[in-house]
Amino acid sequence: MLEKILIGAAAIGLLVLLAWFLRKWLNWGAHEIACPHFHDHVHNAAPSRFVRDIQRDANVDHDDHQHADPLGDELEKLVEDCALHRHDADGIKLARDESKPERAHGDKVLMLSGGGQWGAYGAGLFRTLHDASDNDLAMEGVRIITGISTGSLQTLLLMVALDEQARPETRRYAMDRLEWGYSPTAESEIVQNTGLAMLPFRGAQAGTKPLRKRIRNALMENGDATLIDAIRNSSIAGYIGFVEANCGLFHYVDVRGLARAANSNDEAVDALSAATMASSAMPVFHQQLRVTGSKKGARSLYDGGVRRSVFFERSMERMHDSVCKHAGRPEDNHPAGKDRAAVTPAFFVVRNGPTVRTSDPDLDGKDGPILNGKRGYDLLVNESEVGAIAGLRLLNPYGDIHLTTADQWDSFECTCPDADCAKESEMFKPGFMACLRDLGRHKAQRAGGPWWSLSPIDER
Repeated sequence: MLEKILIGAAAIGLLVLLAWFLRKWLNWGAHEIACPHFHDHVHNAAPSRFVRDIQRDANVDHDDHQHADPLGDELEKLVEDCALHRHDADGIKLARDESKPERAHGDKVLMLSGGGQWGAYGAGLFRTLHDASDNDLAMEGVRIITGISTGSLQTLLLMVALDEQARPETRRYAMDRLEWGYSPTAESEIVQNTGLAMLPFRGAQAGTKPLRKRIRNALMENGDATLIDAIRNSSIAGYIGFVEANCGLFHYVDVRGLARAANSNDEAVDALSAATMASSAMPVFHQQLRVTGSKKGARSLYDGGVRRSVFFERSMERMHDSVCKHAGRPEDNHPAGKDRAAVTPAFFVVRNGPTVRTSDPDLDGKDGPILNGKRGYDLLVNESEVGAIAGLRLLNPYGDIHLTTADQWDSFECTCPDADCAKESEMFKPGFMACLRDLGRHKAQRAGGPWWSLSPIDER
């Protein structure tokens, strides 16, 4: 009997040892990128006054006045510009154009959500708007772009493709690289997907070494630094959001600052790759990103989508205060709404994904941890995305907010020969991404266009 117990204990010990060995041998660990100047261009995305109220008794530093906020600075500048050229003789805001708001006069802010492979929707949308324009410009008047996760890669390329001061051929090239980035021929070109079953050993579902290579190829194809120089010199301010793993705080990085402070084009690509990969490093699903070499030491960074899909909060409050400075506050019995809307830049939000989840009857008969975990993740992320966009209206109660989403992906008539609109287990399925690009084309060309407006706040 004792012999059987000893044999059993030895067998268990061997299994534990084997599991430990496999964990050490197979684990990717964090993907590390050395970038000494990275954190010099990282800024605290301070929460709104509502969040500060909620966190009143928490040990949190909310003295946001001691922190630089370039996004807030840029938003205040846009309000100043709108105040100088705010309306025509009839008091109508110049940026308002219901039929083609992306072509209207006036300053604009473009906010790009996360979504992984769903970013192909945004790529198809902007490609179509670009091709339909007569000046190789998908949108006019864009002054600020913010991006999270897949939206962070879009930010880098749209800072060039939408830059009115860039040469037309440079804008066309940036749009070509954006489309290329979302047109893989195999999932392995973007991630090394070993499946959730390998999570205990790998630490994540997918390795991101291929993603780093693809970002480099998108930005500096065959060593061509055209896009890197264009990002440095862009007239559009670009910001990418992510979360620091150790403290859980949301931060954003200044794209132009990263590129300009690099000592070489290779360093610039590494810095921009670090920002994009940090913003895309969704815990559990993607290998984590760690920036090394800075005076703050090695920092592990998470996908900004774990906190919010579009980011603004305190920066938007600063914009709102500037709007009221120029057009009066409601409590001062100032004429409601119209004048404040006239000095507020137009916002455009691209939800790179759907806003509802399709039904999954399998959940009624199965209770596996992977199936339930994925469903819970989907529902949480969807609510976070939708809630963040709704929150934008609360902090920007007067200005125009235009939205487009990848809803109807499963019902529109796809005409792309390479498309496969069945969403399956691949993280980056080439056929599904072709379907999403075609959805972007479809919405850009449909009657009424791709954008619709968020309702104003009822002032009663």
